[in-house]
Amino acid sequence: MPPGELPDRTPGTYVEYHPNPYYLPDSLPVEPAITISDEVHDQKADAAYQIGRVDGISSTVEFSAVLYTSLIRIEAVESARIEGADVEFQDLEAYHTQHPTEEPDTPIERDLKGALNYETALTYGLDRIEKGETITLSFIKELHSMLLADVRNEGDIVGDFRDHMVHLPSPQSGQRPFVPPSPEQLDGLMQSLESYLQMGGQYHPLVDAAIMHYFFETVHPFSDGNGRLGRLLIILYLTGEGYLESPYIYPSAYFNRHKIEYVERMRAVSEEGAWEAWFEFFLEGLRSQAEQSYSRTHQLRKLQQRYESQYPGNTATDRFARQLLQYPYFTAPDLVDYLDVSRRTAYKVVDALEEDRLIKEVTGKERGKEYKAVDVFDILQSSTHD
Repeated sequence: MPPGELPDRTPGTYVEYHPNPYYLPDSLPVEPAITISDEVHDQKADAAYQIGRVDGISSTVEFSAVLYTSLIRIEAVESARIEGADVEFQDLEAYHTQHPTEEPDTPIERDLKGALNYETALTYGLDRIEKGETITLSFIKELHSMLLADVRNEGDIVGDFRDHMVHLPSPQSGQRPFVPPSPEQLDGLMQSLESYLQMGGQYHPLVDAAIMHYFFETVHPFSDGNGRLGRLLIILYLTGEGYLESPYIYPSAYFNRHKIEYVERMRAVSEEGAWEAWFEFFLEGLRSQAEQSYSRTHQLRKLQQRYESQYPGNTATDRFARQLLQYPYFTAPDLVDYLDVSRRTAYKVVDALEEDRLIKEVTGKERGKEYKAVDVFDILQSSTHD
């Protein structure tokens, strides 16, 4: 839409700039206040119900710690994929199995490093939020530095706002790129976001999360990493507001499945004031991910019960079968520590479970073999390959 032709209801305006005008959003809070329709209220209530269900079931299962870590890694992978990275959930599990205590001496492949950075930043951010800290600009910049560690592009500014204009290609062919505000506007806009977060927003936390995410992505304050950081902030904000008792839902898988609509709905807010359509999309993302997480957790609980029924004895094989949900990716030598057994016994356990098809070797190597728990991986990855 050409500059000067935006309707009055839009939360910003285009400013002339060569070769394309840039979009200057109004500072937060949004004025005049947004009217929340009955439909959005109903959708918000449904999303809240689903989030409550997954919080209730996830925190009670014996494997909650592993589930928590696995879901963070799934989110890290999905967020990296939205940016075009070629990385799998298994890659992160393999990395942590191979390097349980320290980083390797050799460089990590860029796509994997980006996903690992996301996992590190999200885990760190959640820890700080759960200790009572709030989202500030300095906190946001610190997270940005963590996300781009060793994956920055030449010319990128890490840990501070960009000092140059950026052009974001449209997912629709023939549509001009979206140009976020100029560097001179960033401090004031981001300070308004910080103030909005500190005051607790204006609406229900789920709606405020949608407003915050739209605003952050539209301002696009950094030279790179805005998408990853913006999605991460959704989780931190809802956790900080006490809305996610335990953060078992993550939005990136939904945004990745609907990537074009994700971009277009935010652009429609800027150019048409289409808040309701954006709220509907965003809330459906949270609702569907919560529903999926509940189903996943329920399936894992049933799988645990099956293993306990099929392997009730006290042999090393039985004991480890019942622990597969705690150790879904491992090497045979790992079992020496897990089970306090000899290497010979550990390899016998691996042979037995491989014969029962509970585990599968994934490297194809003769030495240094690695194994994954087939059923556990199938359940965890079901949400990422729909």
